[in-house]
Amino acid sequence: MPDQSNSPQTNHQAPIPEGLRDQLSQFKKQLWRIKIAEAILAGFLGLLLSFLLVFALDRFVETPANIRLAILIVGISLFALFAPYWIRRWVYGHRQEGQLARLITRRYPKLGDRLLGAVELQDQKEGNDSLSPALRAAAMRTVAAEVSGKDLLGALPVTWHKKLSLLVMGLFAIIFAALIITPEAGINSLKRWLLPLSDTDRYTFTELDLSDIGDPYYTAYGEAFTLTVPLDKETNRRPKTARAKYGKGKWIETQLEDDAYTFQFPAQRAAGKLYLEADDAHYSFQVEPLIRPSMEQIHASVQLPSYLERPDTVIDIRSGFSSILEGSEVTIQATTSRALSVATASATTLKEQVAAPENDPNSAEESSGPLPINIQINDRNITSAPIKMGTSPLSIPIEWTDIHGLKSDKPFKLRLENSQDQAPSTYLQGLERQHIMLAEETVSFEILAEDDYGLKSCGISWQGEFTKPTSGSPASGSLTLKKGSPTQTNINTPFALSPANLSIQPQKLIVRSWAEDYKPERGRIYSEPITLYILTTDEHAQVLKNQFDRIIGELEDIARKEQNLNDENQRLERKSGQELQTEAERKKLQKQQTAESENKERMEKLSENMEQLFKDAVRNGDIDKEVLKKMADAQQSMRELAEQDLPQVEQKLQDSQSQTNTEEKAKKDLQEAIEKQKQAIAKMKQALKDANEANKNFEAGTFVNRLKRAASEQDGVAASFIDVIDTVIGANFEILDPVEQRFIKQSAAQQRQTAADIRWIQEDLIHYYARTQKEEHKKLSNAMIESRIDEAMEQLSSRIDTNLSYTSIGQSKKWAKQLREWAKELKGSDGGAGGGGGGGGGQDQAEKDFEFMLKVMRMVQTEQDLRERARALENLKRSIQTDIPSSS
Repeated sequence: MPDQSNSPQTNHQAPIPEGLRDQLSQFKKQLWRIKIAEAILAGFLGLLLSFLLVFALDRFVETPANIRLAILIVGISLFALFAPYWIRRWVYGHRQEGQLARLITRRYPKLGDRLLGAVELQDQKEGNDSLSPALRAAAMRTVAAEVSGKDLLGALPVTWHKKLSLLVMGLFAIIFAALIITPEAGINSLKRWLLPLSDTDRYTFTELDLSDIGDPYYTAYGEAFTLTVPLDKETNRRPKTARAKYGKGKWIETQLEDDAYTFQFPAQRAAGKLYLEADDAHYSFQVEPLIRPSMEQIHASVQLPSYLERPDTVIDIRSGFSSILEGSEVTIQATTSRALSVATASATTLKEQVAAPENDPNSAEESSGPLPINIQINDRNITSAPIKMGTSPLSIPIEWTDIHGLKSDKPFKLRLENSQDQAPSTYLQGLERQHIMLAEETVSFEILAEDDYGLKSCGISWQGEFTKPTSGSPASGSLTLKKGSPTQTNINTPFALSPANLSIQPQKLIVRSWAEDYKPERGRIYSEPITLYILTTDEHAQVLKNQFDRIIGELEDIARKEQNLNDENQRLERKSGQELQTEAERKKLQKQQTAESENKERMEKLSENMEQLFKDAVRNGDIDKEVLKKMADAQQSMRELAEQDLPQVEQKLQDSQSQTNTEEKAKKDLQEAIEKQKQAIAKMKQALKDANEANKNFEAGTFVNRLKRAASEQDGVAASFIDVIDTVIGANFEILDPVEQRFIKQSAAQQRQTAADIRWIQEDLIHYYARTQKEEHKKLSNAMIESRIDEAMEQLSSRIDTNLSYTSIGQSKKWAKQLREWAKELKGSDGGAGGGGGGGGGQDQAEKDFEFMLKVMRMVQTEQDLRERARALENLKRSIQTDIPSSS
């Protein structure tokens, strides 16, 4: 039974013969087999060719992903598009016998036509008059017989399956060989072919290590740069040369050295592409020039030593230099222009050079190796670990690298100079280094103290010293006037010192201010001393007498010079007005005017000194009012001379030189200058007369004071011996304690000084009597000579020297009593108080007015003293700490 399996239609009116049907079936099967094979082979061919294309391209260039995707799509399309089309055309398009007959007609036209007719006859119907069943069957048999002798396979269309098979096999062989020879490249290309959009890197036989080169690659703006590209450790080939170029520039070729290629590129300012080629390796990446990261801010947080009790301080160190206190901890904090990846710092201890240039930050040499400093990075900020400041300077270079790998242009070199906590300084301001005063006076001054790291407190201290033997103890004490704080570096506080408030007797007082800082065990630092000579009224009077002597001498010199100037002016007056207007005479007049101006300035200064002397004299109650009256008259004359008379003379001399003067005017101005100058000279003489009279009375009054002072010194010698009589009486000088030996020597020296003072009193009395012829002074002089007191004083000095203590005490008391009696006698006499003591009945109104004014002045002065002492007491009350002074 014929096979109907391959026929889409098995029910025909008159089926063709079985043999013919079998021939057509074999033809169809062979056609299908060939065309299906061609479709499959074409699909494989497309895949293999696309893979080989990717493999080949990858050997030379970096095949972009989109191109690899296009190649893969084209390769797959032979399977996805061409194979279905091919199968549909040759398989589904040639299933029926008529389709096959038509295909055979292409090769065998006649045979094909007859075969096509036989195929068509099998479906014709019997009722058709033009065709009988017998005739149709005969025709089919005839065609079948004819076809049976033919090989229908020869009518198959041109086939490519054998060539495609060979081609596919060849491609498989090539691919297999490539996978065997270069498995890494083959597998890499296979991955890139199958997954074109993946990030699988292209395999090259030459591989460069670009792990340290980012994309973009950053370089320093406007600076030539070097790019070193090493070969990868896994590279298969090591070409001797490689080349690179920047943008559209020329290729730069370099040799392989130490498994790396080094390229030198010129300075760049614009971003661009850098191309790099080495054998089959081709790379490109973006290059962006950037300005190197710079230091924008840098400061140091300084933690000072704990004993200072001060908060941390922040200092600007952009200059690269700072002075840091020893023992401090320094934390460096800086901000750069760009975020950082690395920052390093190290500290090197320096040793100062002996002859280093001043302010030279490099004028030191290293004394120890650099020690790394831990640095923390937070974006653009760097912070160092605390750095301990020792006793030597530190050099700290700081380097940094930003997140793009760019380093700083040069290291920031910081030098930290060690400094020490200096001792505070203090001084007294507003008072001369030596000052004379009475015990009831008050001196005001300022205490200034400074320290570099804070004052704890400041105050004042004093230490007394007796200039003559006495039974008392020298005054000593101190006051804390003001408390400071760790951040207070200076103190300025006023202070008023009143010896009377502190129960300080007349003596030499050394006064110092002191300051104390926070450094442990340093203690107080004292200022330069000021010496206060606290005097008794008689000592004070003697000092004023000496000052008065100097003022009188200065006044005499001024008067003498004024007389000389007047003489010269009179010589110039003899010249005519015409001669006075010549250049030579004008120069002489100018010289006279200059000299007159100098004399006026001397008089102004002398008037000020005389005014101060008068104020001090008023304060001393032992000075007679007649002395003060004459001093006041002299002082008034000196003030008028300085403010009126001498300036008028100077002005007239200046007027006489005017070029606008007529001859008569020049002559008249000079004459007026001479007249006023004569008047001034007369006033000077009167002032000298008043001053000399006051001085005589002053000198007379000082005899009483000098005798009292000598008596006090003798009492002091006796009292001092009484204090130590138990330890020194009857003892040999050589076996005494050194302190007691020094006491005896000082007492003997003081006794010799007293003896000399008494001799001077005797001599002064004789000279004073010669000038004044006052009998009371002659009487006293004779009494002192008859008593042989000068010899007794010398003998007393010798007794003290040999430690005849008991005898010395007796003699000292004896002569002290005698000296007081003489002083009393001199003071009680009519001229003893200065030769003009004033009773009440014979006083004129001027004297009464002056006496009233004097009382008022002394009341005002007393009021001022009380007010100053009250202020001084307030200072004592406000003082924080008082060391109770020892009273004399």
